Amino acid sequence: MPELPEVETVTRGLARTIIGKTIAAFDCDTKKMLNHPLAFYRKTLREKKIIEINRRAKMIIVKLNDGWNILVHLKMTGQLVYGCQRNRFTHAVFTFRDQTHLYFNDVRKFGWLRLFTDAELIKHLDHDLGPEPLDSAYTLEVINNELKKRPNNRIKQFLMDNRNVVGIGNIYSDEICYYAKVRPDRRVKTLKEREIKLLFKGIKHILAEAIKYEGTSISDYVNAMGEAGAYAKKLKVYGRYDEKCFKCCGVVKRLKIGGRTSSFCPRCQK
Repeated sequence: MPELPEVETVTRGLARTIIGKTIAAFDCDTKKMLNHPLAFYRKTLREKKIIEINRRAKMIIVKLNDGWNILVHLKMTGQLVYGCQRNRFTHAVFTFRDQTHLYFNDVRKFGWLRLFTDAELIKHLDHDLGPEPLDSAYTLEVINNELKKRPNNRIKQFLMDNRNVVGIGNIYSDEICYYAKVRPDRRVKTLKEREIKLLFKGIKHILAEAIKYEGTSISDYVNAMGEAGAYAKKLKVYGRYDEKCFKCCGVVKRLKIGGRTSSFCPRCQK
């Protein structure tokens, strides 16, 4: 957490609110969040204008003028919130020339803000990242090719591996498997053609739907305005173990796959 839908929601929210703003000051109280000394950040960011905001995998790219970029990873508990009051978990603050603020909050302090030139950013983003699942270039042929490379992977592990497809974590891998009617612990090589088609369709559908509802708020995630996402109400199996399946009224079970807890319906998923 957060996964692709949450990061995309934050990205879109920031694009609506801070593009065109100029950074007047920057502060951070946690060295490990930065890839340069704080003094370098303050000097480099001062008077830089935000010209574009994009997402790659689970990272947010804030493009500045003069060939600089801020690459942000929220990790498990990070938040990028515009305009609200800082709190005890605020570790970095961007102050804009109009005296508005962008706060980076993080309970566990695993998130980071890295400053890269255009050339450095390209090199960093080229490292072991698979295709974007919602791009038109991500086709049935692409997922078939990736599945063939990892026949012994569990399906859940395949979905969560950023080398195969980016942005899918614990929540949406469970929901995609449920949509495709396959157990998350099955081996990739056991998938039939019709199941692969459903898996592919599920990736596109579930992620797009989660973005529509601005993500899943089950712990720390909020959008760029500090508001909770509404997709938690739409979850079919994730976190619902020992509860009734909405479809068959059987009991949702859980198991461990690669150290991660997975929820599934034994009746609906084979």
